[in-house]
Amino acid sequence: MLTNSKQNLEKSIQKNQDKEFLQYLPLQIYREIAFAVPIPQGISDLPPTIFFDISKQFTPDQVQKIQDTIKGVLFNWSLHLTQKWNNGFNNGVSQLADCTNTYAVKNLQPLRYFGVNVTDGKQATDLAMEQLTEVIKDNGLRRSQRARIDWIYTPSPITIQLPPTVTKTQTPLSMIVNVYQLQQPNVTAGLLIGSMFHAWLHRGGYDDPKVTNYFISECPMCVMRSYQPKKPDVPDSLFYKYFN
Repeated sequence: MLTNSKQNLEKSIQKNQDKEFLQYLPLQIYREIAFAVPIPQGISDLPPTIFFDISKQFTPDQVQKIQDTIKGVLFNWSLHLTQKWNNGFNNGVSQLADCTNTYAVKNLQPLRYFGVNVTDGKQATDLAMEQLTEVIKDNGLRRSQRARIDWIYTPSPITIQLPPTVTKTQTPLSMIVNVYQLQQPNVTAGLLIGSMFHAWLHRGGYDDPKVTNYFISECPMCVMRSYQPKKPDVPDSLFYKYFN
């Protein structure tokens, strides 16, 4: 009887030690990075900063590329909102919305959306950037789970993958970055920004397929092309092959 009690006690101690180890493990394999949130005109209640726990497996050069990519996504989001605000009239058409409106005609609204029906690419872009605003608020105000950036190496066109999430609201901006693509000289900053933009749209509730005419492809492809029109000799697949 005494032996059984001792064994149970030892198991309990080990269980508590395992919990303690798991609690502090993230501090050993991740480090926190933070980004100042640009303040678009007409938007209030934004957090000053968003945060990510990034894997220590990334090299300093790779971390810099990821940081530049996140800043690029924030810039495109902020630029859209500022252009839409239009000096207080709030009736502007941003470069992003104008480009997306030309090409996006399918899956124009996110899952679990119950508002006014979205009928064109401009409305879809406006709504998506509102959704992204909420995702940014959830991160910066610590309402969502801590966002992690994990390391993976696989010879695949995919640049940024999304880990599964168990929540339908206040989803974290977690992502898995393919180091193989970070090392490819033909994967430009614009391609990386568009790929991450696509991933963040997923977090805002938008769904695939990631092909021509679908909002979740056309909007980030506009970012990749710097809002320029498509060229007949450049197939869309050269862009959306990088999407998760």
